[in-house]
Amino acid sequence: MSPEHAQLVGRVRSSAAVLAAAVRTVPAGKETQTPVPGEWSVQETLVHARPVRRANLQEPEPLNEVLDMIVAEHEQIARLLRALPDADWQRAGRHPERGAMSIELLARWAADHAEDHAAQIAATAGRLWGPTEP
Repeated sequence: MSPEHAQLVGRVRSSAAVLAAAVRTVPAGKETQTPVPGEWSVQETLVHARPVRRANLQEPEPLNEVLDMIVAEHEQIARLLRALPDADWQRAGRHPERGAMSIELLARWAADHAEDHAAQIAATAGRLWGPTEP
Protein backbone atom coordinates (compact mmCIF):
# COMPACT_ATOMS: atom_id res chain seq x y z
CA MET A 1 0.00 0.00 0.00
CA SER A 2 1.31 3.43 -0.90
CA PRO A 3 2.16 5.80 1.96
CA GLU A 4 -0.62 8.14 0.80
CA HIS A 5 -3.21 5.36 0.94
CA ALA A 6 -1.90 4.14 4.29
CA GLN A 7 -2.27 7.67 5.66
CA LEU A 8 -5.84 7.87 4.36
CA VAL A 9 -6.74 4.53 5.96
CA GLY A 10 -5.40 5.93 9.23
CA ARG A 11 -7.52 9.07 8.80
CA VAL A 12 -10.67 7.03 8.19
CA ARG A 13 -10.07 5.17 11.44
CA SER A 14 -8.94 8.18 13.49
CA SER A 15 -11.77 10.43 12.30
CA ALA A 16 -14.25 8.26 14.20
CA ALA A 17 -12.06 8.57 17.31
CA VAL A 18 -12.04 12.37 16.89
CA LEU A 19 -15.82 12.31 16.65
CA ALA A 20 -16.06 10.13 19.77
CA ALA A 21 -13.77 12.52 21.67
CA ALA A 22 -15.97 15.47 20.71
CA VAL A 23 -19.10 13.64 21.88
CA ARG A 24 -17.44 12.93 25.25
CA THR A 25 -17.29 16.70 25.86
CA VAL A 26 -21.08 16.86 25.98
CA PRO A 27 -22.52 16.77 29.50
CA ALA A 28 -24.88 13.88 30.14
CA GLY A 29 -28.46 14.73 29.25
CA LYS A 30 -27.51 17.77 27.16
CA GLU A 31 -27.17 16.09 23.76
CA THR A 32 -30.51 17.41 22.47
CA GLN A 33 -29.88 21.05 23.42
CA THR A 34 -29.38 23.34 20.40
CA PRO A 35 -26.86 26.19 20.49
CA VAL A 36 -29.37 28.56 18.87
CA PRO A 37 -32.75 27.99 17.24
CA GLY A 38 -32.36 26.41 13.82
CA GLU A 39 -28.95 24.82 14.47
CA TRP A 40 -28.43 21.12 15.06
CA SER A 41 -28.05 19.68 18.50
CA VAL A 42 -25.21 17.26 19.18
CA GLN A 43 -27.74 14.41 18.86
CA GLU A 44 -28.91 15.63 15.44
CA THR A 45 -25.35 16.14 14.24
CA LEU A 46 -24.34 12.63 15.26
CA VAL A 47 -27.42 11.04 13.71
CA HIS A 48 -26.61 12.88 10.48
CA ALA A 49 -23.01 11.60 10.55
CA ARG A 50 -23.94 7.94 10.88
CA PRO A 51 -24.35 5.61 7.92
CA VAL A 52 -28.07 4.87 8.43
CA ARG A 53 -30.76 7.53 8.48
CA ARG A 54 -33.95 7.27 10.52
CA ALA A 55 -36.99 9.26 9.47
CA ASN A 56 -38.47 9.62 12.95
CA LEU A 57 -36.26 11.61 15.31
CA GLN A 58 -39.01 12.11 17.87
CA GLU A 59 -37.42 9.41 20.03
CA PRO A 60 -33.69 10.07 20.04
CA GLU A 61 -31.52 6.99 20.13
CA PRO A 62 -28.91 6.74 22.87
CA LEU A 63 -25.89 8.76 21.83
CA ASN A 64 -23.51 5.90 22.58
CA GLU A 65 -25.39 3.55 20.24
CA VAL A 66 -25.21 6.02 17.36
CA LEU A 67 -21.53 6.68 18.07
CA ASP A 68 -20.76 2.94 18.25
CA MET A 69 -22.36 2.52 14.82
CA ILE A 70 -20.17 5.26 13.33
CA VAL A 71 -16.98 3.87 14.90
CA ALA A 72 -17.82 0.35 13.66
CA GLU A 73 -18.45 1.66 10.14
CA HIS A 74 -15.12 3.48 10.04
CA GLU A 75 -13.30 0.41 11.35
CA GLN A 76 -14.91 -1.71 8.62
CA ILE A 77 -14.03 0.81 5.92
CA ALA A 78 -10.42 0.90 7.17
CA ARG A 79 -10.21 -2.92 7.12
CA LEU A 80 -11.51 -3.05 3.56
CA LEU A 81 -9.21 -0.29 2.38
CA ARG A 82 -6.12 -1.92 3.92
CA ALA A 83 -6.72 -4.96 1.72
CA LEU A 84 -7.29 -2.90 -1.45
CA PRO A 85 -4.45 -2.89 -4.01
CA ASP A 86 -3.23 0.61 -4.90
CA ALA A 87 -4.38 0.15 -8.50
CA ASP A 88 -8.00 -0.26 -7.33
CA TRP A 89 -8.22 3.00 -5.37
CA GLN A 90 -9.27 4.90 -8.51
CA ARG A 91 -12.14 2.55 -9.33
CA ALA A 92 -15.31 4.61 -9.39
CA GLY A 93 -18.95 4.15 -8.73
CA ARG A 94 -21.87 6.53 -8.84
CA HIS A 95 -23.12 8.13 -5.64
CA PRO A 96 -26.83 9.06 -5.91
CA GLU A 97 -26.19 12.65 -4.76
CA ARG A 98 -22.53 13.30 -5.58
CA GLY A 99 -22.19 11.55 -8.93
CA ALA A 100 -19.05 9.61 -9.89
CA MET A 101 -16.73 8.97 -6.96
CA SER A 102 -13.57 6.91 -6.80
CA ILE A 103 -12.87 4.70 -3.81
CA GLU A 104 -10.12 7.13 -2.82
CA LEU A 105 -12.48 10.13 -3.01
CA LEU A 106 -15.13 8.30 -1.01
CA ALA A 107 -12.58 7.40 1.68
CA ARG A 108 -11.47 11.04 1.90
CA TRP A 109 -15.09 12.15 2.10
CA ALA A 110 -15.81 9.69 4.96
CA ALA A 111 -12.84 11.00 6.96
CA ASP A 112 -13.59 14.67 6.16
CA HIS A 113 -17.26 14.25 7.04
CA ALA A 114 -16.55 12.77 10.46
CA GLU A 115 -13.83 15.34 11.21
CA ASP A 116 -16.07 18.24 10.14
CA HIS A 117 -18.89 17.07 12.38
CA ALA A 118 -16.49 16.42 15.26
CA ALA A 119 -15.48 20.08 14.97
CA GLN A 120 -19.14 21.09 14.83
CA ILE A 121 -19.94 19.08 18.00
CA ALA A 122 -16.88 20.47 19.80
CA ALA A 123 -17.90 24.02 18.84
CA THR A 124 -21.46 23.41 20.04
CA ALA A 125 -20.19 21.99 23.32
CA GLY A 126 -17.82 24.92 23.78
CA ARG A 127 -20.55 27.47 23.08
CA LEU A 128 -23.10 25.84 25.38
CA TRP A 129 -21.02 24.50 28.25
CA GLY A 130 -17.58 26.09 27.96
CA PRO A 131 -14.20 24.38 27.70
CA THR A 132 -13.86 20.92 29.17
CA GLU A 133 -10.89 19.55 31.02
CA PRO A 134 -8.68 17.06 29.16
